[in-house]
Amino acid sequence: MDSLKTQIETGRLCRSLRTKTMFYQTAETEALTPDKAGPCWCARTQTIHGPDDKLVGPEECRPGRSCCETA
Repeated sequence: MDSLKTQIETGRLCRSLRTKTMFYQTAETEALTPDKAGPCWCARTQTIHGPDDKLVGPEECRPGRSCCETA
């Protein structure tokens, strides 16, 4: 499985998805997969809910969701 960072960069996950491990880089966090991302939040709302009031996370923040931005 590709890392969380790779999935965001390639448009498979919303570019507003955030997790604290994205702000420091080690060999372990570089390979971080979405299933081990830990607590997430939306950069647009700064909460655990997206602009559509639904929870955010690697499984939820994908193309097809009304607020998902991949470009």
